[in-house]
Amino acid sequence: MYFSRGQKTGLLPIINFKWLCVKIWLITSLLLSVKSFADTTLYHIVSEKELTTLTKDNVYKPPLFNLEGYIHFSKLSLILPIANDAYKDRGVLFLLQVTFSDSDKNLRWIGDNPDYYVGLDLSMVENKIQFLRDDNNQWVLPETFKTK
Repeated sequence: MYFSRGQKTGLLPIINFKWLCVKIWLITSLLLSVKSFADTTLYHIVSEKELTTLTKDNVYKPPLFNLEGYIHFSKLSLILPIANDAYKDRGVLFLLQVTFSDSDKNLRWIGDNPDYYVGLDLSMVENKIQFLRDDNNQWVLPETFKTK
């Protein structure tokens, strides 16, 4: 809006400024509240034995952690193919579900492969899901755990 010098402007600029402030506040509030929806839920496959024997002070580190320096995580869509390939000979398997903050500097991605570069504090685990075997001896997730 253009105003020339000396012209009475009235209340319109004040109302517009207040409305602009309200819009900025609403958008900022929305973005901050949606932040939790942007966090990333990932999964890690672990045997029952590994989970119990490789946990110290409630922090889990898998067998290759000291060599590699990180814990492999995966998106849910890749879990069953991984379980039925790399873990086909295991007796009991669990899936650990962890939601990481997108600002977590210990979570790093190389392509579609997320890795966590510190031991996993087990208090971060939201869900521990036991795999089952189907009639073809393939790992499957329980019916109550719906994949999206």
